[in-house]
Amino acid sequence: MIEAVIVITLIALVAIVVVPRLPNLVGVKASATARKLQSDLAYVQSLSMTTNTRHRVVFLSTTTYEVRDAAGTLVSNPDGEGGFVVAMGPGITLSWNLNGIAVANRGVEFDTLGRPYFYSGSTPSATNLAAGTVTVSGGGTAQTVTVQAQTGMVSIP
Repeated sequence: MIEAVIVITLIALVAIVVVPRLPNLVGVKASATARKLQSDLAYVQSLSMTTNTRHRVVFLSTTTYEVRDAAGTLVSNPDGEGGFVVAMGPGITLSWNLNGIAVANRGVEFDTLGRPYFYSGSTPSATNLAAGTVTVSGGGTAQTVTVQAQTGMVSIP
C-alpha cells in the first residue's frame, strides 16, 4: 500500500512539471520545421549546382511548400517518399517576404551557380533575389530563415 502511494505521488509530481510545458511542444516543432526548411533550401541550391539545372522552392500556401525543377516538374523527395512536398504540422504556419512580396505560389529559384532568384511564376526567373525571408511560426515561437542575396547562403539568425 505504501508503495502504491509513493508511485501515485511520483506520477502526480511528474504531471505537475510536464503538463504546463505541453503547449510549447508546437513551438519546438516550429523551430524544427524552420531548420528543415533551411536544410531543404540548401539542398535545392546544391541540387541546382550539381545537376546544372535550375530548381526552386515554391510556397503554395501558409502551410505547404514544394520543390520543382526548371520545367516545373515536382522533384522526387530525397527520402524516397514520392514528390517533394512539405506540409506543416498542426498549429505551424509559414509567412514569407521575397523581394517585398508575400503572395502565394512564389518562391526562391537557384541557378547552376547557386545564385538565388525571385520565382514569380515565370521560368527561368530573371529577377535577382534582393531580400528573402521565410518565417515559421507556431506555439508562440517564430524562427526566420534568410536567403542571402547573390550568394544564396541560407541561415537562421
